[in-house]
Amino acid sequence: MSNNLLQGKNGVIFGALDEQSIAWKVAERCSEEGAKLVLTNAPVAMRFGTINALSEKLNAPVFQADATSNEDLENLFKSATEHFGGKIDFVLHSIGMSLNVRKKKEYTDLNYEWMKTTFDISAISFHRVMQTLWKQDAMKDWGSITALTYIAAQRVSLTTPKWPSRRRCWRALPAASATTSAPGTRCV
Repeated sequence: MSNNLLQGKNGVIFGALDEQSIAWKVAERCSEEGAKLVLTNAPVAMRFGTINALSEKLNAPVFQADATSNEDLENLFKSATEHFGGKIDFVLHSIGMSLNVRKKKEYTDLNYEWMKTTFDISAISFHRVMQTLWKQDAMKDWGSITALTYIAAQRVSLTTPKWPSRRRCWRALPAASATTSAPGTRCV
């Protein structure tokens, strides 16, 4: 049942890989509530995901963007504001990836280059998104920028050792950005 809570709102959603993704479900619900959307994911994720099916279902364009690339983010938000014919009301950052976890590396045998990549993709990219939006003045006043994190960030185990560190980094970014962002912009 729709109440048109997001009627007239424009949003960009990162990370809708497939029907199992939280971002996928958020995109569906936002669309049901009347939001116009732009979907985005990294080129590598687009090769093994099914985001194009969601795009067709919601009548929302998909713009490829690697969230670790300033140039990709600049192009994404430029394309999104052109598509919407104006500024963005909300952004959902639902991105997380760990090569060490995918490759089943134990905490005592981490690959630190992979760990840097993990931090860049899962945490630093959130700041890149906020910074790009700020520099392009692409967010409407009182807009919202939201990031989701993996549940393992709440726990420490030998199989998910980096999530708590990544979460601390990720949580510090909106706090710092909120003090310098556009008036009324919420970063959560």
